[in-house]
Amino acid sequence: MQNVIVLKFGSSVLRSADDLPNVVHEIYRWYREGYAVIAVVSAIGKTTESLLRESRTLTESPEPFSTAELLATGERTSAALLGIALDRSGVPSRVVNPREIGFEVTGAPLDSEPVSLDTARVHELLAEHSVLVVPGFFGTDRAGRTHLLGRGGSDLTAVFLAVELKARCRLLKDVDGVYESDPADPQAHPRRFAQLHYQDALRVAGKLIQPKAVSRLAKLHANCEVAALALPYATLVHGGATAHATSSHRRTPTDVVILGCGIVGFGVYQRLCANADLYRVIGILVRDSAKHEDAGVPAALLHTQAETLKKLTPKLAIDALPGIEPSHEWVTHYLSEGVDVISANKAVIAQFGCVLAEIAQKSGATLRYCAAVGGAGPMLEAVDRARQRGNIRSLVGVLNGTCNFLLDACAAGESLHSAIKEAQRLGFAEADPTEDICGRDVVRKSRILARHAFGVEVKATELHVFGEAVVEAARAAAQGRRLRQLARATMRDGELVLSVSFESVSRESPFYSLSGEWNALAVTLADGEALTLSGRGAGRWPTTEAVMADVFEASRFRLHLKNQHECIPTARLASA
Repeated sequence: MQNVIVLKFGSSVLRSADDLPNVVHEIYRWYREGYAVIAVVSAIGKTTESLLRESRTLTESPEPFSTAELLATGERTSAALLGIALDRSGVPSRVVNPREIGFEVTGAPLDSEPVSLDTARVHELLAEHSVLVVPGFFGTDRAGRTHLLGRGGSDLTAVFLAVELKARCRLLKDVDGVYESDPADPQAHPRRFAQLHYQDALRVAGKLIQPKAVSRLAKLHANCEVAALALPYATLVHGGATAHATSSHRRTPTDVVILGCGIVGFGVYQRLCANADLYRVIGILVRDSAKHEDAGVPAALLHTQAETLKKLTPKLAIDALPGIEPSHEWVTHYLSEGVDVISANKAVIAQFGCVLAEIAQKSGATLRYCAAVGGAGPMLEAVDRARQRGNIRSLVGVLNGTCNFLLDACAAGESLHSAIKEAQRLGFAEADPTEDICGRDVVRKSRILARHAFGVEVKATELHVFGEAVVEAARAAAQGRRLRQLARATMRDGELVLSVSFESVSRESPFYSLSGEWNALAVTLADGEALTLSGRGAGRWPTTEAVMADVFEASRFRLHLKNQHECIPTARLASA
């Protein structure tokens, strides 16, 4: 059985399509923690009100079933757009129609109650797709007609799904929990609740949580969390005592320096700017400032000289530079100064990761580098979780999205030269694609994975790259062979054997259907238990997603250290 979490995103969080990336960040956060995610979405912004006004231009009393069909298009559109945003970021997902999962409701067409769910079908879909996107607010009756769940009905959708699936439930709002009164009121200083009994929730949270959803929780002795995006704490609505939070959280923007502003660095810059309440970019290291000014980056942020950048005092540094130097020098500098570092540089982490971790430990800084392996596929996180459950027997993975893209393009009739040009145009390959083509990129990722999986430090010379060269592999792919560049790490009689080679894969292989720039990893434990995960492994947005996940995690970790007593345990279920 999977650990499942139901996340509900209302219109206060989805104010416009510009908010979709932040919703993706929240979904990816839980996906990389090992949860199967069900994302329940409301219509974006004022869509429902707009549709209702439109219907009333025809008549003051629109026919209820037609009105239900009309208003449900808002949630359907929101779910479809979120599915597209998740795919762009490389998160494996599927948009699901409520009818497809047997979400049956009964009652008045504009104010119904959910009565059943095909839980077996939901688990079947989750076994194939790590994330399901479900439009909230509506369901279908036995006759197949659309019914709405009343104002704020997406809360009820989420609560019902969570209880039926025995899953954790988290309602994401534009405030960081439930307060005694409106926290936006400048004249009031309301306290936030850490825990809230059902009756108190009905009394103080009627505008924040749908009362029908709270009543459903009370009836079934279940619970849910009310929280803001990206935070480690929440207000727990449950059957226990009401309690105020013992501390207040003032969220001031974290000063950030970005090293490099290429494909990934610029994507990270854009996402940080979109979260200006949390992060403030104070400097960016670049080679050519004019090019980045033309792209809209303020000239005052751009630094071409190390001396000027070192005068800044960030709390967080993000390494999006290629190659060993100057990346290694900068990461060492910031960690030594106690500055948290997020790195997407696999070359530096593969060669110096252990030394850098020691520097961070001594200074009290944190070093995170999940973006260095797998793009949006949370491979390091999966390996770390697997190792906690027992010894790992083997790893097998497609670790280079660019190489996978090239093989697929050649199989479709493209020449290797034109395939490389297309990969560069799409942002999957660097201007110099040598690292991808020669296998050096995979060697570095394999070393990092082996370090996490087996606790072994592997030298580059100990990892054998053999088999057909990429030119020969591309030719073989064009002739119809289903080839993948597979990295293998296997523990045999206490010895670790590592290799990278081009191999033919059968239809039964988890790598057979892997297309384009997607990566995948299969982890096998000593007892034979297997885990497979996938994600886009190349391109601006998948790698940006992984970097931002580390950025948010670093912030949550700092907040957790200050308020450990308030962070909600990860194992809490809606039905607990």
